[in-house]
Amino acid sequence: MPLGALAGAAVAGLVAFGSRAEADSPYLELADVKPGMKGYGLTVFSGSKPERFGVEVIATLRNFRPNQDLIIIKTDHPRLDVARTVAGMSGSPIFLDDKMIGAYAYGWFFGAEPIAGVTPIRSMLEDLARPLPPVIAPSNGAQPLPGGPSPVPHGSLGVRSGGNLYAGGSPLGYDLRRHAASMAQRTAPTLEAPAGTSLARASTAVMVGGLAPGAMKVLEQVMGPIGFDMVQAGGGATGGVIDPDAPTKYEDGGVINVELVRGDVSVSGLGTVTHVVGDKLVAFGHPMLQGGYENLPTAIGKVHWVLATQNRSFKIGEPVRPLGALVNDRQASIVVDTSRNAPVFPVHVDVTGAIGAPKTSWDMEVSSDPFMAPQFVAVGIGSVLETTAAERLDMTWRARSKLAVKGLGVLDIEDFGAGRESPIGPGDFMRARLARALGVLLNNPWRDLEIERIDTKVDVVMRRDTMDLRGAQVVDPEVEPGEAARIRLTLTHYYGETETRTIEVPIPRELAGETVEITIGPGYTVDRILPAPESVPELMSYLARQYNDAEAIVCTYRLPEVGAAYRGNVVSRLPPGMADTLRPTTESKSPEMYQAVLQHVIPSRGYLVGQDTVEVKVREVVR
Repeated sequence: MPLGALAGAAVAGLVAFGSRAEADSPYLELADVKPGMKGYGLTVFSGSKPERFGVEVIATLRNFRPNQDLIIIKTDHPRLDVARTVAGMSGSPIFLDDKMIGAYAYGWFFGAEPIAGVTPIRSMLEDLARPLPPVIAPSNGAQPLPGGPSPVPHGSLGVRSGGNLYAGGSPLGYDLRRHAASMAQRTAPTLEAPAGTSLARASTAVMVGGLAPGAMKVLEQVMGPIGFDMVQAGGGATGGVIDPDAPTKYEDGGVINVELVRGDVSVSGLGTVTHVVGDKLVAFGHPMLQGGYENLPTAIGKVHWVLATQNRSFKIGEPVRPLGALVNDRQASIVVDTSRNAPVFPVHVDVTGAIGAPKTSWDMEVSSDPFMAPQFVAVGIGSVLETTAAERLDMTWRARSKLAVKGLGVLDIEDFGAGRESPIGPGDFMRARLARALGVLLNNPWRDLEIERIDTKVDVVMRRDTMDLRGAQVVDPEVEPGEAARIRLTLTHYYGETETRTIEVPIPRELAGETVEITIGPGYTVDRILPAPESVPELMSYLARQYNDAEAIVCTYRLPEVGAAYRGNVVSRLPPGMADTLRPTTESKSPEMYQAVLQHVIPSRGYLVGQDTVEVKVREVVR
């Protein structure tokens, strides 16, 4: 059905609300919903086929949300008498006089009765009829909506999927945990109960499969604050493997999963279809993240059991047949288009050196979402390492990754870790360069990028290839202008072997008469000085050379001058007064000024741990 006709059908349904005499309308006007009326709902308690449960109207809350009412019902079913409010039932359609009134969507924590809140179908159909851009662009793998024009070039439409899920801030300053905290702050007011009530969404039950315990804990820390109830469950359809008995299309009351990760690791949000109209449908009865325009994979699902708990019961289930994409995430519902395929990218991980590990090659597909993709890649790879190599022994791991971006090439990224008391796991990859680079690319301020794939090879050795910096001492407390400062380092290697190494750090003649403070630290903790990127190609170029060599010692000291970065160029030292000269008088954009520093990099043949600071006096120039 063309988009215009589909929107017209939805609008026609809304028009039917305007006349109570419209007997053939499939929807019941909210004004006709009265306390005491009885009807039924549809949801899946087991398998994939919806079943009926009884409902009785208690009351209607006006303006529960902006321009949205809420119908309070009591449910009647043997399983709901035990489970009461159930996560995963969000979206279950509710009927009175065989006419749909809305979707089961809200409930009370620790409720002693099976009481739920229903989002009126009017509000959900308004979401369905809401026009989308001709293409959810600039999005990777974008396809035109039915009846729409061909995809437009990147950046020409000015619409990005998941618009309020982006990190913001300086592109190269991206941090996974900071992004998660920002997301929680933004989504909490939208998803939490209105002031003065304990009523909350029936919530999105997120089925997680294939994650190690530590990875599951990290995922709960990241996703819990944004409204996801994490449930350790099974995986789903992947690699073309589909349950032959799975339904081939969605139906009202059926199971829908939003597939965020699938494969050897799987993460999917489980809910219920409210109403199918042509190629599109509405579900949940509340937002998932209220991210606006979206492009997330969806799948038909099945339910294994409704698990009753004292706090909030939930469905245990999994996806069984990929179909469609979540295209709109709004206050009253999520909107899914079954004619679209949302973008995902494959992640392959090989682990070598993990003695006795039964599985060393792992594959997953990750939804290309600006917020969730970096988190899931970090947690997924971290889970692989936790599963195969989490030993409380001296060990070192090196991860060499290739991150391919369509049209822009491949980034080679190296991460490493070492230790004994803290086994390798997802926490290491939450700080990894790979996850950070992926976040930088997906959250760039210019346009959406297509991540083609990520290939990571992790080599594990049962020894610590590290050197603890135990001390640093200046050999000559004073040096002549232009001479190198010699610094003696005391390094403790694996099994306590101690080495003394003398390094030389050049000191410019201009520092005559100054006391120079030199910081010695690991290369992997010191970024190179780069200007702020002004385009995607610049961003890719900077990511390729942002970091110093991980197996290096970096000596850094300040200079009395200032440096400047402007239009892709860096001047590390400006002569006095030059900063004012560089500031343009005809435009507001001026160079970035910073304290000038020099970095001297020395290969270390191993990873340095720790840092130290020394001072050296530069003698006055005798004239």
